Amino acid sequence: MSKTPRDSRRGPPGGGTFDLMEALTVLDPRGVTVEQTLAEGLVVVCAECGRKEGVRVAPCFPVTEPERFLILRDAEGEEFGMLEDLADLAEPSRRALRDELGKQHFVPTITRVNAIYREFQIPIWEVETDRGPRRLALKSSHDAHRLPAGRIYVRDAEGNGYLIPDYRELDADSQNLIELFV
Repeated sequence: MSKTPRDSRRGPPGGGTFDLMEALTVLDPRGVTVEQTLAEGLVVVCAECGRKEGVRVAPCFPVTEPERFLILRDAEGEEFGMLEDLADLAEPSRRALRDELGKQHFVPTITRVNAIYREFQIPIWEVETDRGPRRLALKSSHDAHRLPAGRIYVRDAEGNGYLIPDYRELDADSQNLIELFV
């Protein structure tokens, strides 16, 4: 069996099949224009969807692929399409979507780890970020994830995300703490 997205996959409980490509409307980036307006918010125009105002965009994989596999929803929250890669859009549209994603997905960058310890079995990270110092209380030690290329993603107990682009580029003390606890 081929592993392409067009293959039918095991369907919902009770049988049947599910064709992923039938469920998704993948938009042709050559025919998509996106602009940000004061009156209508984010506006998307394309052959597949017509004109949509008040559009919301969300990446399927915000940490590992923040500019790929973007789900677009109309003002009522109904999904109307997916863009496979932001880089495929014309520059003005790419800029408008990138600006919108930047507003929605605020993820501070950790630049130094001062301490990692437990307080009443709760993992605590004291860090410096590009937005200033933070004390992060995690739900569990599993809320610090290693990603490819030395990246570390940390989610605190309040659901805020923090990223270390490559922990190997941090100072030696920060690297040692991460090696011990992540």
